[in-house]
Amino acid sequence: MEKLKVGVIGAGKMGLLHACIFNSLDNSMLTAICEKKLLVSNILKNFISSVNIYRDFREMVDKENLDVVVITTPVFLHKMMVECAMEHNLHIFVEKPLAMNTEECQILLSKRFECKSLVGYCRRFMETYTLAKKIIENTDLGKVHYFYSQLFVSQVFKQQKGWQYNQEMSGGGVLMDLGSHAIDLFHYLFGDIDTVHAFGKPVFNKDVEDYVSVNLKFKNEIFGLLQLSWSVRNYRLPELMIKFQLEDGIVTVTEKYIDIYSEKETTNYKKGSNIFYKQNLVKNIPINVGGSEYTSEDLHLLNCVIDNRRSLCDFREAAKVHSAIDKIYSSMDNNQIESVNYKV
Repeated sequence: MEKLKVGVIGAGKMGLLHACIFNSLDNSMLTAICEKKLLVSNILKNFISSVNIYRDFREMVDKENLDVVVITTPVFLHKMMVECAMEHNLHIFVEKPLAMNTEECQILLSKRFECKSLVGYCRRFMETYTLAKKIIENTDLGKVHYFYSQLFVSQVFKQQKGWQYNQEMSGGGVLMDLGSHAIDLFHYLFGDIDTVHAFGKPVFNKDVEDYVSVNLKFKNEIFGLLQLSWSVRNYRLPELMIKFQLEDGIVTVTEKYIDIYSEKETTNYKKGSNIFYKQNLVKNIPINVGGSEYTSEDLHLLNCVIDNRRSLCDFREAAKVHSAIDKIYSSMDNNQIESVNYKV
């Protein structure tokens, strides 16, 4: 088959990462990049002459005969760019979160769109969390009862500048930025959320929250706790740790490793601690740029296009994150338990 032609909007870190991956895979090729900043677009023109460079995303989509568009811009630009790609019947990858809020998600989902979509919640493609999901599904260690989780990074210790710290441009603070990853992974591992009760506060930023604590109860009676902050020291990179209690064991999982403690000998695990590291779980990845999970999600989208099947985190699945986050913010404002009603 002919290679799928890919255009990338936004030549920041994530845009260049996905551009590199798609240009290296067997079933795709990078044909265009759109970058608004003149300096960056000129540098790209000088160094990658085989790829067409644009400063207007609409011009790129109009002129290029694309199959797939990759959107890696700030979240306040997502909706209009996704709508443009939809109008051109393109398959779409967009970095997380999908949009600013549930209302924007509903507008996107109301449009007729038959191409494939994927939102970049990359932890669904990390081997440690994938193994955690298998443990939950195969019930070797019984059902999950409770979990504790935390997602921290050492990033904010004074008032910050930029769109991420502007409520009107980002949609929120640490809950939107880091918390959306955690909420999506909870949907993936544990299912739909029933109620939330949350507390949060700004400390260093005047406009958005820096610390959040959320109690969650799921429709299947699992319940747990999520602690979020980008203002905790000694976390060079974002780290999402989930420790969940099962009938016959405990599983602790992060991006780097998974520790499966079993109370009994099973077909897959010895009694006691069974530790697996990410680097030993990664298999059959043709290129690793910044992490195997990014290649896995790009490959997944291409395979969904080729095989005509739904992706693991399409627009409708990703929009559920906003239904939960909107209610978490409401709980923080009202200091009460909120029911999560999935409006998507």
